[in-house]
Amino acid sequence: MTEKLIRLSGLLCVPLLVALIALPAFHWETDFLSFYAGAKLVGTPHLYSLDSVHAIERAYERETVQVRAYIRPAFYAVLLQPLSRLPFRTASAIWQVLNVLAIGVFIWLWCRDQAALVVLFTPLWVCLMVGQDVPLFLVVIATSVWLLRKNRPLLAGLALSLCAAKFHLFLLLPLLIIAKRLWRLAAGLTIGGTILLCVSFITNGNWVPGFLQMVQMNEQHEDHTSYMFNITGLVWGLPWHWLWYGLAFAGVSIVLWKFIRRTDIAEALSLTVVGGVLISMHVFMYDLGFLLPWILLQGRKQAIRCAMCISMAVVAVGFSIAHVAAHYFLYLGPIVVLGAVAAGLSTSFGKPIEARTIQ
Repeated sequence: MTEKLIRLSGLLCVPLLVALIALPAFHWETDFLSFYAGAKLVGTPHLYSLDSVHAIERAYERETVQVRAYIRPAFYAVLLQPLSRLPFRTASAIWQVLNVLAIGVFIWLWCRDQAALVVLFTPLWVCLMVGQDVPLFLVVIATSVWLLRKNRPLLAGLALSLCAAKFHLFLLLPLLIIAKRLWRLAAGLTIGGTILLCVSFITNGNWVPGFLQMVQMNEQHEDHTSYMFNITGLVWGLPWHWLWYGLAFAGVSIVLWKFIRRTDIAEALSLTVVGGVLISMHVFMYDLGFLLPWILLQGRKQAIRCAMCISMAVVAVGFSIAHVAAHYFLYLGPIVVLGAVAAGLSTSFGKPIEARTIQ
């Protein structure tokens, strides 16, 4: 146990170095800046005011060249409020350390024997470099599975409700609940979601219209659908894209339903997250980190192949965006992700469940 902990601590030095170097390398202008601004404004009528958010961000930016709006539910800003009381650069450094520690906790709960694969997974590096929070949600997912294995479904649901901060990636959770008859998990999700909604409404009143308006404005301004690493990225430029998207949504749901019904709880929950990543309207390079729980259940060789393909696609597409390469090159990302998922599903089909459970 002690030897594994020491080895894991050593491995975490790599992402920690990346995370801390990224701050001055990007002039401290990471996505955490929008979280910091939101935490500063929570409890005021200006949480979803772009002018108010920019007024805070302007003090830490060289120039306002991005929207960088706060587009999370109000309760998330409440959770981050303690960091907003610190100087921005101190809060940024603490944020990076927290995310690296979260990677370590996820590894410890989920896959201690594949720590190097997690640490070297490129989407997590992108996440750390841009100041995002995917590792925190990986810990929530791993904790929920751990509680389910301990026969604590209500507590698992309460923990999983924190993923409401990125609810668009968990749209297929009803498939898991119905297929596995996890009614107490559903109760925990309902209770936790109700508490978080109450916190949001108590602190910011009727925040929903402002939140939806900010999300819509952010998507329109950034034209994000061109860079989605999923089905949205493939179909959005096509005629009748809503029709193709709807058909893809239904197809993914049907396929995953068949797998979720016959897999153990760890893989079933992981697959619902995979499905959310595939059909969400908002998936960037760093969001591919949510594929890790499922990838790590595929067996060492398959997991390495899958992780390497996705990591190389992220590097290639990132390079093409940075150098304004041909637009069609952006299709590489979603094609590789869909291919990797399809390959993993076809390989795991027919394997005994115990061959795919977490260690």
